[in-house]
Amino acid sequence: MNQYKPRWLFIAFLALIGPTFVWAYVMHAGLSGDVFWQWAAGHYMWVHHRIIRRDPFSYSLYGRPWVTEEWGFEVLLAGLVSAVGPVAYWLISAGVGTVALALVAGRLRHRSVSWSKIAIILVFVGLSLMPLIKVRPQTLSYALFAGELWLLDTIRRRPKLVWVMPLYMALWTNLHGSFLLGYLIFFLYGVWMFIPVVKGRFETPKTNLSRKTWGLAFGVSVLASLINPHGFEIWSYAAHVSFSSQISSMIAEWQSPNFHQHFMMLTIIGPLAVVLLAAEFSAKKPIEWPEFVLLGGMLVAVLQSVRFLPYYAIEWPVVVAALTPDFEFKRVRSFIGVPVVLALLVYIIGSQPIRPPGAIGSGVPARAVDYLAQHRSGRVFAMYHWGGYLISRGFKVFVDGRTDFYLHSPVLPDYLAVKNLSKNPNPIWAHYRVEYVLWEPNTALATFLSQDSQQWQEVYVSKNAVIYQHRGIWGIQARELPLPGGGT
Repeated sequence: MNQYKPRWLFIAFLALIGPTFVWAYVMHAGLSGDVFWQWAAGHYMWVHHRIIRRDPFSYSLYGRPWVTEEWGFEVLLAGLVSAVGPVAYWLISAGVGTVALALVAGRLRHRSVSWSKIAIILVFVGLSLMPLIKVRPQTLSYALFAGELWLLDTIRRRPKLVWVMPLYMALWTNLHGSFLLGYLIFFLYGVWMFIPVVKGRFETPKTNLSRKTWGLAFGVSVLASLINPHGFEIWSYAAHVSFSSQISSMIAEWQSPNFHQHFMMLTIIGPLAVVLLAAEFSAKKPIEWPEFVLLGGMLVAVLQSVRFLPYYAIEWPVVVAALTPDFEFKRVRSFIGVPVVLALLVYIIGSQPIRPPGAIGSGVPARAVDYLAQHRSGRVFAMYHWGGYLISRGFKVFVDGRTDFYLHSPVLPDYLAVKNLSKNPNPIWAHYRVEYVLWEPNTALATFLSQDSQQWQEVYVSKNAVIYQHRGIWGIQARELPLPGGGT
C-alpha cells in the first residue's frame, strides 16, 4: 500500500528547485547597479535621522528636490546590512524571492491544488523570477503582490481580514512605487466579487464580503497610503515614473522582451501555451473569470515591459492549476528520484563560482574607483550604470541610476549626447567643470578622448575601465596624475 502514497520526500526536493534557481542567481552575480546608491541613501537617512528631500549625491543637480519614493526599502537595506552584515544582501533578494514562491505555493494550496502539481509549478515560477531577483525594492513588490492575491482570496471566506489591507497597502506604499498595482488589484477584486457573471465555464467567485465593507476598507486603504513622507505626491510621482517613455528608452528591463532569447519564449509563451491548450482540451470545470482577466492584463504588461515578468509568473499558476487535472507522485521511487533532484540542485548552485555575500559584481570598476579615490581632486563623469557605485564610495556624480530624479532636466540629454557623441562633449564637460572621465574602453567616447590629447590625458586603463584626466584648459588647472603601473 505504501507505494501508492504521495512520495513526500521527492516532492519536497522537487519544490526546492524553484528557490534554488533564485538563490543560485543571486549567489553567482555579485552586487551591481542601483543597490549601491540605494544603500548610500539608506545609510544617509540612518546617520542624519531624517528622510532625504533634496539630492545630496550629484553635482549636476545638487540640492534639487528629490522624492525618495523607495525610502522604506533604502532604510531597511542599510539597517539590515549594519545589523547582520553583507549576508543581508542575499536575504533581501533571494530570501524575499523565496518568500514570494512560498506565497504562490500557499495560494495554490488554499485552492486545494495537489502538492505534486505545486512543486512542478514552483520550478517554472522560480525560473521566471530568477533574472529579476536582485537587491532592489521591486523584489519586495513580488512578495507583496503574491501575498496580496492570497490575502484577497482568503478575504472572500473571512471578511474581517479585509481590515488588514490598509496596513498592508501603507507598508507597500513606503517601499516601492508598484503600490499602484496593489491598489489596482484591490479595486478590481472588489468589483469582480460583485459582478455575477455565469457564462459557459466562467463564474464569479463567491464571497462573504459585503459591498459596504469592501468600499470602506478600500477607502481607508487609500487614506493609509498618505502615511508616507511625501503625502499624496507619492501617487502622482509613482504614476509619472511608471509611464515615462524616457525611462523606458534608457533601461532595458522597461522595454519589450526579446523573443529571440529562449528564456523569454519559455517563461512567457510557455505558460500561455499551456493555458490555451488546457482550456481547449481539459475537463469542463468552472473557472473564475477574474483570474483570466488578471492573467491577460499581466500578459499585456509583460509584452510592453519585461520588468512585469515576475508578476505574470505569480499569476499564471492559478489559471494553469485550475485548467489541469490534479495528480500526486505516487509511483516515483524516492531512493531514485531524490538523488536525481539533489544532483540537479547541486549543479544549479555549483555551475558557477559562488561570490561571497556583498561581493562586487564583475562589471563594476572597483579598482578604477580605488585609483580615483587615491588621486582625484575634481568632478568625475562616469557611465550611467556606474554612478551608484561612485556614490557609495563618496563621490558626487553627474548621473546615476535614479533616472526618475533626472527627468525634466538637461542632465539626461547631456549624458546621452556625450555617450552617443551626437555633440562635442568638451563644451558639456566644461559647463559642468568635469575633470575626470571614467568610461568603458574600446568605445566611441574612449576613442574620442584618446585622440584629444591636447585636453585629455589617459591616467588609468584596465580590462573594463579607463580614466582620462582633463589637462585644465577650461580654467581649472588639474594636477598631473601618475600613470599607473598596470593592474586590472
